[in-house]
Amino acid sequence: MFRIGDFSKIAKVSIRMLRHYDQIGLLKPAYIEATSGYRSYSINQLPQLNRIIFLKDIGFSLNEISELIDDNISLEEMKRMLLKRQKDLENEISMAQLNLSSVMERLRTIENEREIPLYDITVKSAESYSVAAFRNIVPHVREMCIYCYNMYSKLYEELNKLKISTIGPEITFYYNEEYSETDLDMEVSIVIAGNLVEIDKIKESELTFKKISSQEKVASLIYSGSYEGVEGAIIELLKWIGSNNWEVMGELREIHFSGPAHVDGIVQEHAVIELQIPIKGY
Repeated sequence: MFRIGDFSKIAKVSIRMLRHYDQIGLLKPAYIEATSGYRSYSINQLPQLNRIIFLKDIGFSLNEISELIDDNISLEEMKRMLLKRQKDLENEISMAQLNLSSVMERLRTIENEREIPLYDITVKSAESYSVAAFRNIVPHVREMCIYCYNMYSKLYEELNKLKISTIGPEITFYYNEEYSETDLDMEVSIVIAGNLVEIDKIKESELTFKKISSQEKVASLIYSGSYEGVEGAIIELLKWIGSNNWEVMGELREIHFSGPAHVDGIVQEHAVIELQIPIKGY
């Protein structure tokens, strides 16, 4: 038998950690002296402790480790947990590589342009949501403002008639696959609960109900300023996607976090907008 201090030295695990493992039932001492409460460990416990350390080092939580060292765990259950951890580690490596690429791109931009980039662009996941939407073709880019106003007015008017409440921001979708100044295919929408009652009401209206699926990866840019400056931010986002060798996998989304784009017929002077484009690696 080894006193806790000696066992700590042999195993290279702190006394505090051994006591913690004891408290949570992960590794109980082989013997506890009744009068003094001194803990003693057997050398035969060293393999179990080494397994705990190994599993902890590769990222398993203590609760998960408790399951993995349980004598009753099946091979299939152990395999499932190890495969899950493998997938988690692969995702962590992927995100680390992505962050490294972002750092390198930022350094290249600073070296080439001798200034700090205007926007911080990130890659993230996007959740799913339900929207009520209205889609139309804008004949020319110079008519974008009036068409956006009319389309959003139509959207709010119909939702008010249907007595459907909004629960999230406005989202504008742009469907043209390449830059064009004419025949701009766009859709205005707003997030709703999307229950069966609302869906049935929308089917009887001029609006469309859509369930926007979640996205594993989107390139995201937060823009703050007037709506007139959004086009420049979109161009920067597309340049970033191209220079980082991503492939565009869906339409541009313009999410209005600062509230409705138009208030009493007037475009917001200062808006906070998130631009998102679904992407994947080549």
